[in-house]
Amino acid sequence: MKLSWKWPLMIACILYGATVGASDLGTLLGGGSDQFRKAEPGQPIRLPADHGAHPDYRSEWWYLTGNLKDEQGRDYGIQWTLFRQGVEQQITSDNPWLSPQLWLAQFAITDLARGSHRQDERTSRQGPGLAGASGGEYWLKEWRLASQGDALFPATLKVQSKMGELNLKVSAAKPVVLQGKAGYSEKSPGNASFYYSYPRLKLSGTLTLDGETRNVTGQGWFDHEWSSSVLAQWQSGWDWFSLQLADGRELMLFRLRTKEGRPEPENRYGILIERDGSSRVLAPESIVLTPGKTWRGPKGQDYPVEWQLKAGDLNLTIRARQPNQAMTGRFNYWEGAVTVEGDAQGLGYLEMTGY
Repeated sequence: MKLSWKWPLMIACILYGATVGASDLGTLLGGGSDQFRKAEPGQPIRLPADHGAHPDYRSEWWYLTGNLKDEQGRDYGIQWTLFRQGVEQQITSDNPWLSPQLWLAQFAITDLARGSHRQDERTSRQGPGLAGASGGEYWLKEWRLASQGDALFPATLKVQSKMGELNLKVSAAKPVVLQGKAGYSEKSPGNASFYYSYPRLKLSGTLTLDGETRNVTGQGWFDHEWSSSVLAQWQSGWDWFSLQLADGRELMLFRLRTKEGRPEPENRYGILIERDGSSRVLAPESIVLTPGKTWRGPKGQDYPVEWQLKAGDLNLTIRARQPNQAMTGRFNYWEGAVTVEGDAQGLGYLEMTGY
């Protein structure tokens, strides 16, 4: 078994509970590898086959967020994410317990009425019954997204945790959107991923907090992305917005930030999805993301929790539904529910890394 110098860090983080800081993002998500395939243009995404895991690529994640409301009008934000990370090693045994795949799942609930943000995570190596993404099921132990047929949706999401329990029916209100160029999403020269989204999900079910079970409904967003090299070494992190507008459209934007002092320009991408499901990629020069008010997280990062966005002919103000939505597990980042105001109104989610 042969390991590169990079992967003892990742193994320690997953198996022994270490924390990955912002400075390690380029190491974990950047660079190349001879042992993993590289995302290249011209490789079509084929569904439903590509809903499953891609172990030939180094990194992969399945991501679902949502804004929910219970019968009493109380609001919540929810996040469930399943990560897979390949390890640079050669295993000749066919023993299913000797797999070069590590898994991490994260779950968060924002209770907006109480101003609380609860989070939990699970880790596992790959092995029979432990974790995986195949056959219409995406799971780590008891946390599971299960499709009801060949298509990804409709599905059920069941998460049981010491902090709460979520049991949702998930259906797609709009068809899948292939990001970038037919699913090929370039992050910088030589660094790219395969990436698709379900931009508007219908969510219904139950949420249990502090022993109280309440019926909830709402809308969500789903992403699936895989790559062997996402960030260039000169990129520090990203700001990513998934916005569901009240008029039936959706807007997704991200920028990959350049490290201070580097000459390379930041990478910006945006896509506007119309009511009928058609979409158009926005010209990068038409996208302006301006951070405003910040909030200092528990690890000392200053996260912008208010933004001014210009996307094509839309001028929007994005605000965190509450500032306290930082994720502080093995990876430090901010992931939370937001409101949309300005030329359009709506709700969404914002992810910020590398602060």
